[in-house]
Amino acid sequence: MPLLDCQRCGSKIPESVEKCLTCGYYAGPPNVRAAKSDEETDALNARYVEAIEKAELYGSYPQLLKLAEAAKNSCAVVNADLDFLFSFVTNPKLLYSTYSLTTKGQIRKPASRGDEEDRLAVESKLFGGYAGEIRYAALSLDGSGLKSYGAFTLKLREIAIADRTTLLEINSFDFVERYGIQPRQSLPIGYRATWEDKHKLVGAKLSERISPSISEAEFPKILLRSEGDRATDDFIEAHIFGVFDINAVDSIRGNSSVGSKDAAALLSVIKGHLLKLGIAWIEE
Repeated sequence: MPLLDCQRCGSKIPESVEKCLTCGYYAGPPNVRAAKSDEETDALNARYVEAIEKAELYGSYPQLLKLAEAAKNSCAVVNADLDFLFSFVTNPKLLYSTYSLTTKGQIRKPASRGDEEDRLAVESKLFGGYAGEIRYAALSLDGSGLKSYGAFTLKLREIAIADRTTLLEINSFDFVERYGIQPRQSLPIGYRATWEDKHKLVGAKLSERISPSISEAEFPKILLRSEGDRATDDFIEAHIFGVFDINAVDSIRGNSSVGSKDAAALLSVIKGHLLKLGIAWIEE
């Protein structure tokens, strides 16, 4: 992606920053600027058109169109375990941070050396200097999420994330591995989308899974499949630039049968706070 010229002072704005380093002009989240590049959007549009043409050929165009329309109203979700959920809901000062920021701030322990090296390599390749500002989520049609990342699913408010979120067709690690992306190698194009173009990415990815007889009730599990094992999860990954707090959450979904008395007590407190905050609890 070429450097952006500042509209106020004319200085070059680096790819990895939100603001002009000369005058402070706000240029927008760097992940969104990357997904909005002409080559990226042209490649995505071409893939979407190809998906439509194939669907017309195989008689599944009406179903593909319905899926794409449904995807326009899809949401971003993150999953959490009970301990994190309790802290996030009950502490109004707590922010949803990232792995790199929490390890650097000595708030959490780092992962094993191998896992950390893999994470840093993938994030650096996809996001460069702003990797530490990316929060990961998944695209969902019905508010269900990736159980492999925690039993409770937080559905995020669109107004809180739409202008700073981009989508990647698959999990970041799988993406780098599938396309054998090496250092200094450009990323394959046409596999990222802005929030407003998410329906195109959904159509391009899932067109071959859409049959003429498929029902709309099956769409959610085609878009996001999670059976509790990260190795078999299949979803479109959302990349949110920057921090958010509990006010960015629209609803929380989970099962109240959490086992121990201590866990049940925590969940009871969580539900009480959600009621005060006006955040819906959805029982599974």
